[in-house]
This record gives sequence, C-alpha cells and structure tokens, in this order.
Amino acid sequence: MKQLVMNTATPVMAPAVALSLKSFYRSDKSATPLENAKQVLIFAPHIDDETIGLGGMIRKYASNGTNVHIAVITDGNNSNSADGQAKPSLADVRKQELLSIKDLLGISAITYMEYADGNMKDVASSDAFRGLIEKVKPDVIYTTSLIDAHPDHVFSAHLLADALKTTAHKPLLVREYEINCPVPPEFINCVMDITQEFGAKKKATEAFKSQVIAFDGFLALANIKASLVKDPNVRYVETFIESTPARFIESAGNLKKKDLEYYRYFKQANRTITLWWAIFKNIKLKRAFYESR
Repeated sequence: MKQLVMNTATPVMAPAVALSLKSFYRSDKSATPLENAKQVLIFAPHIDDETIGLGGMIRKYASNGTNVHIAVITDGNNSNSADGQAKPSLADVRKQELLSIKDLLGISAITYMEYADGNMKDVASSDAFRGLIEKVKPDVIYTTSLIDAHPDHVFSAHLLADALKTTAHKPLLVREYEINCPVPPEFINCVMDITQEFGAKKKATEAFKSQVIAFDGFLALANIKASLVKDPNVRYVETFIESTPARFIESAGNLKKKDLEYYRYFKQANRTITLWWAIFKNIKLKRAFYESR
C-alpha cells in the first residue's frame, strides 16, 4: 500500500519538491575541473553505491583515459531483494548487474573484498584496504562519507582512514561521495559537472533490478544540486567533500570521538518526494557533526 501511494504521488509531488530544493542549494560556486589522474580507486560498500555516488564521474574519468578501479567491500548477502531471492543467489545477481554496466560506465577493474554485508562495524583490521591502495596506487580515492545513514558506509570510510595512516602510497586527494545522507551545501567543496555523462549514469541505475529501493531521488539530486554552480550550462552534478589524506584522517579522528550511529538521526534520500525529509531531518545536528570534523 505504501509503495502504491508513493508511485501515485510521485508524478505530482516530485517536480514541486525538486523546484523548491533548488533554492536551498543555490550558490555561486564554480564547477571543479577534472584533475589529470591516471588511477582512481573507488571504495563501494555495496554494489550500486559507486553508480549512485559517482556514476557520472566514472564515465568522465574513463572518457579521459583514467583507469577506474572499483572495490566492492561487502558481499551483498543482506541486501533488500526486490523479489525475495535467496541470499547467495542475490549476491551473484548483484555482481552480474555490476558487470553489465562495466563497459557503459568505463570501469577498468573490479575487486570484491567480500566482507559480510551489514557488519562493517565489527571489522577491526584495515589491512585489506591498505593492500589494495598499495596495489592500485591511486591518484584519487573515493569513499562513502564519514557521515552517512548506513553504518556500512560510515565504518568503511573509517577503515579507509585507518589504512591511510600507514599505507606506503598516499593519494593526492580523498573525496567523500554522497549516498543516502545529503551533505549540507555549505560543506560541499567539490562540484563536478556530469551534464554530458548523466545519461550513462541514469541508464546504469536501471541495471539494478534486484534492489527494492528506488533511485529517482538520487538522480533528482544530480539536477537539484546543479544550482550550486553559477554556470547555466551545468545541468547535472555530482558533489563531494574533498580532502588531503591527512585532513581526511583528521576528520575521521574527530568524528570518532562522537556518536557514529547516524542512521538513528537521518533519513535516506532515495525518493524524490521524500527529499525534504531526507535533507532537513535533524539538519541542525547534521551541521554540528560536519562542523566538528
């Protein structure tokens, strides 16, 4: 019944929600130029995180000749299935879905780290993260945000921070990408124009048919957040928190002193008609967390 109500309301409500949120994001930022990276490493706690968070950037990098390596952190066995598939079968299906968009987005390589889905909080060692960084030697690393409504996203990012403390290779940049916990606009310091790549990103999301969640909210945000940029030709963007490795490690350390169970406070942003709730639920608390990074 809830799904029926959502589907019925979306055509009417979604345009109004998107229009109203553009004023919230309106700014005079400039689009960040694409750096000349040879190797990019993306840590994705779950299959589809890489597409939701930076599918456009993957395509942009590939078009620029950059090797894009995806590290899928968890095995996907505890994902919400759209049709009630058995868990081992679902994990295999999700891998096939990712492989089906490999060429579309221009993914160079995929590593499956095979941690238990839903249990990243209990992982004590960052050795596998460190080993992968030293193998790929990325110029830029992308990770889910240190502040996110899904525990796997949060604790994966903290494991990356731990790995970067001792890894022999240091990237030039670490960028945190947004999944289901929208970053307040004043803390976004990297805005990438994906106007040309948005079509590929949208098509890629259509491959994830095994998932029960909707993707329209994630895609709507790409257009809504284009209001951050003063250039009217920029119609779709992906946004990040960009740091040096040292600053990223410092942010992780500062946040570890506080409550990391953000799922208790914040709402997932996957549906357009609930974006207001996802963006503004406990926003004062969210801003306080970002201020303390």
